[in-house]
Amino acid sequence: MVLAKDTGFLLRKVAFSESSFILKAFTREHGLVSLMAKGAKRPTSRWRGLLQPVLHLQFLFPEFSRSELRFLGEVSLLRDFSSLRENPVKQGLAHVFAEVLLKYSPSESDAAQFHDLVLAANEGLENAASERETLQQNLCGFLLKYCALCGFQPQFRVCVRCGEAVSGPKIPFQMDRGGPVCSRCQRQESATHSLRENVVHWLDALQTAEEKSSLPPKSSGSLGKADAGQAEEFLLHYLGTHAGGEKNLKSIAVWHELMET
Repeated sequence: MVLAKDTGFLLRKVAFSESSFILKAFTREHGLVSLMAKGAKRPTSRWRGLLQPVLHLQFLFPEFSRSELRFLGEVSLLRDFSSLRENPVKQGLAHVFAEVLLKYSPSESDAAQFHDLVLAANEGLENAASERETLQQNLCGFLLKYCALCGFQPQFRVCVRCGEAVSGPKIPFQMDRGGPVCSRCQRQESATHSLRENVVHWLDALQTAEEKSSLPPKSSGSLGKADAGQAEEFLLHYLGTHAGGEKNLKSIAVWHELMET
């Protein structure tokens, strides 16, 4: 039997029997895989404490299988992100990253880029401040990069119909075309998503900074709670529009509750 050794993250763990779990893991070389962890629920299991979300793990499993479900041969810890796991709010956001990966899983051929994105996102959380503003920026930056890797990066500067710069207190955004429309062209567009001008500018500055792997410039300012919520809602809707339909992310609601407490 040829065995594969691959790094990745545990995205979901479901009890299968009195002693076993079925796992959904995302790996760098194989993408989303289903694994049977036999005996993992037993107190004496050598995997006890390892099959946890957020941890960066190395998995050993059959390279080829007749069924979708493969048997987990071994798992070992690569990085535990201790600071992240000790902070409930940061850990809640890491669960959002994982659920996005689970619900909008890329193909196996693109898996390495998305694995590295989640790893970098968790590394950023490990060292980030715990303030709401910082964490919401982390989420929006992650979603912008996710969209870019999927091949449908939005743009925020010019009208997608005529190419003119857009401005105004509220800027209509054409989801299907991936950009805003000016007030003149809006009359010819039936489906738009309205964004406040400061949200558009903030998202543009954040996307530019993410492309350069740097912090957003101070001139981009900061967003209040309502505006940050609009940016987050917009990006999730945009991702769903271009990735097969908007999915219900339960982890988002949990994370919001954690931030309130």
